[in-house]
Amino acid sequence: MNRIDHVLQQIGRLLLAALAWITVAAAPAGAQQAPPEWLEGFGAEIEQVMADWSVPGLAIGVVKDSAVVFSQGFGVRDTETETPVTDETLFAIGSASKAVTAATLGILHDDGELDWDTPVQEYLPRFDMHDAFAAEEMTPVDLLTHRSGLPRHDLVWYGTDASREELFTRLEHLPPSEPFRTTFQYQNLMYMTAGYLAGQLTGSTWEDVVRQRIFEPLGMATSTLSVNTMQQAANYARPHAGGTDSLVAIDVRNIDAVGPAGSINSSVTEMLPWVRLFLDGGKHADTQVIEPSTIDQLMTPRIVVENFPLQFAAQEAPYMMYALGWFVQPYRGHRLLQHGGNIDGFAALVGFMPDDDLGFVILTNKNGTPAPYILMYELIDRMLGDDTVDWNARIAGQYEQMRAAAEGGSSADTTHAADTQPSHALDDYVGQYTHPGYGTFEVTMDADSLVGRYGQFSSTLRHARYDVFELHPEIGGGEQTFPVQFEMAMDGSVDEVVVPLEPAVDPIVFTRATSEALQDTEYLSQFTGEYAFRGQTITVRLRGENTLTLTVPDQPTYTLTPTEENTFTLRGISGFSVAFTTEEGTVTQMILHQPNGTFTAERK
Repeated sequence: MNRIDHVLQQIGRLLLAALAWITVAAAPAGAQQAPPEWLEGFGAEIEQVMADWSVPGLAIGVVKDSAVVFSQGFGVRDTETETPVTDETLFAIGSASKAVTAATLGILHDDGELDWDTPVQEYLPRFDMHDAFAAEEMTPVDLLTHRSGLPRHDLVWYGTDASREELFTRLEHLPPSEPFRTTFQYQNLMYMTAGYLAGQLTGSTWEDVVRQRIFEPLGMATSTLSVNTMQQAANYARPHAGGTDSLVAIDVRNIDAVGPAGSINSSVTEMLPWVRLFLDGGKHADTQVIEPSTIDQLMTPRIVVENFPLQFAAQEAPYMMYALGWFVQPYRGHRLLQHGGNIDGFAALVGFMPDDDLGFVILTNKNGTPAPYILMYELIDRMLGDDTVDWNARIAGQYEQMRAAAEGGSSADTTHAADTQPSHALDDYVGQYTHPGYGTFEVTMDADSLVGRYGQFSSTLRHARYDVFELHPEIGGGEQTFPVQFEMAMDGSVDEVVVPLEPAVDPIVFTRATSEALQDTEYLSQFTGEYAFRGQTITVRLRGENTLTLTVPDQPTYTLTPTEENTFTLRGISGFSVAFTTEEGTVTQMILHQPNGTFTAERK
């Protein structure tokens, strides 16, 4: 993948949006009326957009004034079989699932099992964050509004085998990039946590709660919560990536571990009742699925979205906010709530305009395409009677500008130094390196080359300069590049790998794994306690099951990494180590080795 394609892929992953609702009288969601005059020719426009953006298949549904006025499939759900799309074809809706997770917590709020403003730790005592203040104050509303302080940290889960439970326990090891509640930072792990919370509160799982409290009342009988089960259906779309000359079907991406953030699969037919739920004040037919007051809470803006990377309609919708699972904008003076969804090979958009009694669902089986946004704006303008903007042309122009910017920013590769050599024989770099949040980075030998593996992604490590190599895994349908820097301990041995897996924070430091005996909970527990040092107290605690931390007053908390029996280094701090002395099996002292000397702290 070249730089331009990489930029466009990142753009595709960020495609997100918003639409709103109004309370109306209930009408059968499946009863489609003749399309109104303002939708005349819309089908031909859809086909043109699909052709211009190489979209193989698309389904779209529109509800207006209590009735379904448009519900149709276009193109094919599989380019190999050329099976046509219908309005009952299942697509992955990606992050449009977030609104479902928010509504799930809303239902538990209606049941009295959850309070929006009660700290999450009161429900989940094991919930912890790198920022202790954020951990103590985080509420369900914070989980749902992207204001936790954490950046995306997507590679913690994307392409790894970590379970939802494992991801939950890793949160405390992920560094924030902004202070708590100050900045909107789109994030998937907090929505994963919200779903985990729903399961723990009900003694079941997020999947069970969604299925029983949302899917069943709305008649969403074929909708699924995993791509694994979607593929067992008779009518589902295969994911695709590429352009006009390179469009291919790709493998589905299973993201069950972070399912509450984006694993739902559904059809236009079954998603329209979901949209109508917000237009009808939480009621479906004769069933009050969600209380009207809770619907209002779900729709209420909570934080301003600043510096949003993709604002196609900056003139018509000058600012954006985020509610609980929905982006909220004023579009030409009309309230619009919407949320996009992108996962490998699929792009979706779900939204509504409450004051105009308009709702829509747009599903595609193409990776990172702006087609749903083009059609959303065209649809709304048709309804409003304003056809002054050619959205297809405008967004195509914006993409062209982004391509030009990417080309203008490219330069000759100056990161490689051909005359340099690694400081060690290649065998010395082989091993497993671990990070408590990101898991394992493994380095192996294949013939005369090093191979790096993180999760499901691996490639040959190409030497760049000195002890810096490059990893070139295939991610999201294209090749990406990560520099991999090896670091040495004081004795000259290779003991760390540094990889920038999250651009918003410092590179992630993986430490060479030690024997399992040195990571055993019982073994580590013997070192916990307080140690007296020059009138101060140094505290050693066990965080999780196999991580020791050391806290000195007025300093950050350090992570201790075992190197040999009773000896640890301070992660990320060169030249510092800690050794514990024992007498008759009991720890009595801590010996601090620092660049300026060796000091002793007595155990209290």
